[in-house]
Amino acid sequence: MELKKMDLRGFEKYIVGTIKEYASEKVDAGTWRAEEAMELAEEEYRQLLPDGLETEGNYFYIFKVDQNNIGYLWLAKSKVNPEDSFIYDFAVESEFQNKGFGTQAMGLIFIEARKLGFKKIGLHVFGSNERAIHVYHKLGFIPTDITMSRDL
Repeated sequence: MELKKMDLRGFEKYIVGTIKEYASEKVDAGTWRAEEAMELAEEEYRQLLPDGLETEGNYFYIFKVDQNNIGYLWLAKSKVNPEDSFIYDFAVESEFQNKGFGTQAMGLIFIEARKLGFKKIGLHVFGSNERAIHVYHKLGFIPTDITMSRDL
């Protein structure tokens, strides 16, 4: 597996899909209403990435195996502590899941984050994503803040 920086063409394709996916996840989590989700997601991404791919402190990567793009990752410098990084988005394409590629990809990102000078890496995972939570625990991530809800 190799880690490659995302180019502008790849970023433009990535950002369209990831905004739609993010809006859908927020609706599924009960955080946003379906009719407002796309607008809210687009606004959030505009604020996070005012200069798109060139936004300072943000790093976009693709993972390749045998010339196939199998996944992507968005890493950013923490707004609170410049020695900390945060994974805003990480995915392995469905046909490549359950083959150990996610774990391999995270190993490459740990190396890259150290090269960038980071000492810590964090991420967010939706509570319903039990498979990802399991993988992140195996990789040494620990919960640092948990938000919970229930229907009334």
